[in-house]
Amino acid sequence: MNYYRIRTIAWFAFICSGTVLGEVVINEIHYDAEPKTASIEFVELYNAGDKTEYLDGWYFSNGIDFIFSENMKLKPGGYLVIAENPSQLRDQFRTPKNLVVGPYAGSLSDGEVLTLRNAVGDQVDRVDYDSGFPWPTAASGAGSSMELIHPSLENDLGASWRSAGIQSDSEKQITLVDSGQAGWSYLEGTSEPSVPPSAWRRLSFKENGIWKKGKAPIGYGDDDDKTVISMQNKFTSVYLRREFNVSKDVPSSLLLRVYVDDGAVVWINGEEVARVSVPSGVLRHTSLANDHEAKWEEILIQNAREIINSGDNIIAIHALNATRGSSDFSIDAELRTPIPGKASGTPTPGIVNSVFAKNAPPQTRQVINEPEQPKAGDPVRISAKVTDPDGVASVVLLYQVVKPGRYIRKADSQYNKNWEELRMNDVGIEGDIMSGDSIYSAVIPRSVQKHRVLIRYRLYVSDSKGNAVTVPYSDDEQSNFAYFCYNGVPAWAGSNRINGKKETFSSEVMQSLPTYHLIAKSSDVTNSQYNSAFDTVHFKGTLVYDSKVYDHIEFRNRGEFSTYVSGKNKWRLYFNRTRGIRARDNYGRLYKEGRKTINLNGCAAPWMPVNRGMAGMEEAIGFKLHSLTGGLAPHADFIHFRVVDSVKEASSGSSNAQYEGDLWGLYLSVEHTDSRFLDERGILDGNIYKIERSQGDRRNQGPTQTSTTSDWDAFRNSYNRTQSLSWWRENIHLPTYYNFRCINRIVSNVDIREGWNKVFYHHPDGHWYPMPWDLDMLIIPETHWQGAINVEKSLSQHKSLKIEFKNRARELLDLLLDDASPTGGQIGQFIDEHARFINPPGQSLTFVDVDQFMWNYHPRTAGNHRGQFYVSPKSQNNRGGTWTRKLKTKDFQGMMQHMLDFMTDTDADRWRVGDGDPKGYGYNYLEYEAKWTDIPDTPEISYIGPDGFLLNELKFKTTPFAPGRSTNNQQFSGIQWRLAEISNLETPYFKLGQPWKYEIQSVWELESDKFLSEVRVPQSVIRNGGTYRARVRVRNGTMSWSHWSSPLDFVAGEPDLSLLRDSLVFSEIMYHPQSRSKVSDSDYEFLEVKNIGDRTLDLSGLFFSSGIKYIFPKGSILLPGQLFLIGRNKDALESVYADLKVHGLYEGKLANQGEILTLAAGYGSPVLTLAYEDNEPWPAQADGKGYSLVLDGVSETGYRASTLLGGTPGSDDLISEKRLVISIEQISAGRILLSFKAKKGISYSLLGTDALGREWDVLDIFESDKDQLFKHEVSFNEAGFRFFRLAKNVIP
Repeated sequence: MNYYRIRTIAWFAFICSGTVLGEVVINEIHYDAEPKTASIEFVELYNAGDKTEYLDGWYFSNGIDFIFSENMKLKPGGYLVIAENPSQLRDQFRTPKNLVVGPYAGSLSDGEVLTLRNAVGDQVDRVDYDSGFPWPTAASGAGSSMELIHPSLENDLGASWRSAGIQSDSEKQITLVDSGQAGWSYLEGTSEPSVPPSAWRRLSFKENGIWKKGKAPIGYGDDDDKTVISMQNKFTSVYLRREFNVSKDVPSSLLLRVYVDDGAVVWINGEEVARVSVPSGVLRHTSLANDHEAKWEEILIQNAREIINSGDNIIAIHALNATRGSSDFSIDAELRTPIPGKASGTPTPGIVNSVFAKNAPPQTRQVINEPEQPKAGDPVRISAKVTDPDGVASVVLLYQVVKPGRYIRKADSQYNKNWEELRMNDVGIEGDIMSGDSIYSAVIPRSVQKHRVLIRYRLYVSDSKGNAVTVPYSDDEQSNFAYFCYNGVPAWAGSNRINGKKETFSSEVMQSLPTYHLIAKSSDVTNSQYNSAFDTVHFKGTLVYDSKVYDHIEFRNRGEFSTYVSGKNKWRLYFNRTRGIRARDNYGRLYKEGRKTINLNGCAAPWMPVNRGMAGMEEAIGFKLHSLTGGLAPHADFIHFRVVDSVKEASSGSSNAQYEGDLWGLYLSVEHTDSRFLDERGILDGNIYKIERSQGDRRNQGPTQTSTTSDWDAFRNSYNRTQSLSWWRENIHLPTYYNFRCINRIVSNVDIREGWNKVFYHHPDGHWYPMPWDLDMLIIPETHWQGAINVEKSLSQHKSLKIEFKNRARELLDLLLDDASPTGGQIGQFIDEHARFINPPGQSLTFVDVDQFMWNYHPRTAGNHRGQFYVSPKSQNNRGGTWTRKLKTKDFQGMMQHMLDFMTDTDADRWRVGDGDPKGYGYNYLEYEAKWTDIPDTPEISYIGPDGFLLNELKFKTTPFAPGRSTNNQQFSGIQWRLAEISNLETPYFKLGQPWKYEIQSVWELESDKFLSEVRVPQSVIRNGGTYRARVRVRNGTMSWSHWSSPLDFVAGEPDLSLLRDSLVFSEIMYHPQSRSKVSDSDYEFLEVKNIGDRTLDLSGLFFSSGIKYIFPKGSILLPGQLFLIGRNKDALESVYADLKVHGLYEGKLANQGEILTLAAGYGSPVLTLAYEDNEPWPAQADGKGYSLVLDGVSETGYRASTLLGGTPGSDDLISEKRLVISIEQISAGRILLSFKAKKGISYSLLGTDALGREWDVLDIFESDKDQLFKHEVSFNEAGFRFFRLAKNVIP
């Protein structure tokens, strides 16, 4: 080769990209182990082919991170388990060591894509699984795994899987050994039963004359034994044998039930299958069991086909007593198949799946009802996609009508009755839209749809071979689908007093808050809310929210001591597995996570009648202030709560009519502090405790933390003692604690105290985070309980921590509370923003009036709460004394002004703790705790940029450091700059319906221990037209910060961007690189920007406001015609492309499915935008086939596929005159044929490699004396070559 000069390269052709090589399938997934502390998650592979697969270099490119090592192989019909923790998995499931590999990196989630690839990057199998119907639900946290029914099924469909142990509804239960039967052989254990001692467990063993016959149970002393033996003080063991026959196919799994007092070991055909209450190891006739009272224990035998024979079998039991003198003993056993339709929950790693079936019932998915929430008289179309390779025989719709006032619980006998049947069709009639599209449909008649009626439905599907199943599947806690027929929330008439003047609240008012409908039995509702004999008892009901039905949920009352105090009591609702409620906030935005539990608080201030009329605002603001200021706190949203438990929606005629019917009124939905709370915020999973009586009531179990309360107990005991500074820093998340204490002072939470009314989250890194809970005693200017927790000892033990706390307290005063405007500034706007949800301005009647009219004189309202709305003056007794609240106006606005005055500097008198004066009490309390003499003077800030506050030229200056009156420390130690966006009704460009923005939440901060007299704010944090506040503060040598400077407010303006917009283009984009072995495909992404103008461009400060994350650094100058290349992985790109220079690295990934890329000078100031897609008319070659998108200005999209495979990053893509093309043909399982057209007088070199970036091997050299077709065979499996190229040479 050294005498040839390479002239042209035609690059790469590849083989079988994206196809399945071999028959290895992902066969079982265990992604949500129970308990979470058990590291036993796994992925199981199965080889359904007829040849051994060598797995060296295979890997998972999605889901988990694992590369198969050398010598790993998978024989035909074999299993391989990739385990999170191999040793724990083997111990848990007794899986043979040779079948388990791992550990893998990462973790399995409750819904993601798992992709298995071979050594050259080809996709072998892929599963995009989820955790709700049609995917198995018991696999999500119930201890079960999800198993593929048969390897031939499409495992990317949920209906191809079942929860481990679930039996088909069409299977009949088979009993192999029944309980209470005669025919048992038994031997009194005065000696070993055989020689050798294990021989008696086998079918071939011949019993001698000392073996007796009896009927089970066998034993003595409990009066429940059919065969009584004389055992006490004589021997401790009894040996039992019984033959049984399996005449047909051996079941895939069996359920062994053992009735024993005290213990037993069970064998089938000599294979141990169970131990109950006995020690491990070999047991002799003199061994003893552990104490165990007589009861049935169940053991699932998942590998029954490996143990049971078709024909005769033997079950053998060694039963043991706990002592020789024990007063009783019993033994009985039963062996049968599990109950059809029930999930065992036991995974089966390394053995045949418990749900394995040669023929599966039809696959059913996309079950919907249209409309989602019909009105009375609407026809409702039920449709589902149903497919089966053997043909779908029938699809039957079964529906049940639940009328208002006649609720049917799932446990009620009526639930299994009164299901109407409709046959669904796929022939384009009777509601079916298109014939033959596998979408089966039926229409529930108009006459069924009546206002406030719940309609439940399910489907029974069968195939031509008789395989059938009912959906939802039987492991689903919601055993049916459902919809709620509803005409909309009606108007409501009520008065503030019984027999008072009636006011009509329009349907618009009644629909102004999101509506939650609870459907339940009237007796259950009454017992739950008002009968203390049913305190915390769970009742069954149905919740309807956002047009979606959550059926068979549970509800109960909630509260410790306040449960029944006000009359308008609190609720807790529990949702079914995988069917958590998808709630929205009061702006209508969906929360990220479905909630398993929600709390509905009554907005009734149970202990503080003085706050009746606040409509729950004090509690809502309490939670929201914690969140606003950076603390951990539950989300809280106002809702309209209705309970459908009677025939009539609203009564009329009686004096109490307005209190009867569905309306319960205004409630505050408070997020539960469990694992979903952490997921919502992207916080690592850890233990969460609600603290009552100083004990930790666990609400969440962290996977790496203790399953007892020992971590909480140790932490509580430790913080109540003197500790070192390092201990406090290592165990308490101090910023969260400082914030927690400050907010409790602002709202005067007098109910918080050591041992009560808070939540603690234990982060896996060891830090504890306090969180607010039970905020129903706020805005109280008098002492009551402690008002703090003993973590405050940290402040008295260490001066440095006290200084840090006081710094935070001063900061909250400056940025949130210390505004002299009549509306209260930031805190006033915060109160106003959230009050508008329940009391919109300009409306004569609002939801706060609904709350007053419904509950001020409700018959259930407690006596000391009745008639207390807006009473002024109103006195309240607290432990510290009696105080009086006076309102400026006796209405909701007066209450809001009272709360605002409480939190702002409105008290002209001298303040002290517990002085009983609501004016400024919360503000003054925080001001009192923030006081510190050793602080620097407050600096002043000024703007020094060009006019117009251009977003790319925002420059500020501060006055010099001044130590102030402090005599302890005159030294400068730090400066901090900050910028925050504020947005409300008074700021320019504000849009109604969007959340307000507050100064406490900065968009940019800069801190330095060197004095920075001037700063420039990066444009990547600025929104064009946004209103901003800039401030600065300084710190002295005691680490005490000054107050923040007075704010400098401005509206950000847009610079002239015309030159950039006219000259800058995305010239090339590699958004979906070709897959590569053992590396992340996205590492080979790149994006190229080009200056197509005739003037030099300065890109400094430009950034991507959508898509990837990248900010062009200072000095990013682009000459005319010049390119700027950015990528994800510099080393990866430069290893593939010779002499390539990557100018920058971005964060994130270019979306394979397409996205919008926006290069901007500021938010709202785009310079360049591209919305690319992965479907037509965008070029398919750029979607994972190795080509890039190249700007051409001619194609419909403006982009074409690159000329060369791999693209041309860093240079222009030039279309060659004629491309050299290698054709590839697979001629056998292990060989391929390469061919190309050669030209006369040209020499060609054929090169190959197994991965881009590696050395190219010369496979052959061709010299052509005429135009002809050259061919070359390659042994693919042996050589591993995947990439090929031709070098076209000229002989000198």
